[in-house]
Order: sequence, then C-alpha cells, then structure tokens
Amino acid sequence: MPTLFRFLMIVGVIAGVITGSLYVLAEYFQPEPKEISKALRNVKGRLDETTAATPAVEAAPPAAGESSGRRAQ
Repeated sequence: MPTLFRFLMIVGVIAGVITGSLYVLAEYFQPEPKEISKALRNVKGRLDETTAATPAVEAAPPAAGESSGRRAQ
C-alpha cells in the first residue's frame, strides 16, 4: 500500500503543477490580437466594406412608444 500512496502523491503533485501553470498562463498572459486572413480555394467571394475591424451599422430598434410596421390612422 505505501507504493500506491507514493504513486498517487506523485501523480497529484504533477497534476497540480500542470493545473497551476495553466492557470498562470491563462490569467497573467494575454495574446496579442492580430488580423488573420486566409484565401479560400475555389470560392468566389463578394468584397464588402465591412470587416471585423469596421462592423456594419445596424438600424436602431424602435423607441418604446413607437411600433414597427404600419401606423394606425
């Protein structure tokens, strides 16, 4: 039994070191954001002015008192 406890202790320490290092990497180091573009083969695309850096402007939702659709006369 002592060898089983020793084995479980070593595995637990290794798992703790790995878990702790992953936590430190996730909390204290941020990746540098960069734009990635990759050409797709055999795909014809449409060139738009909107990209991830400049999102499209969407229509604002109607105000609280206004209704969408037809207005009653």
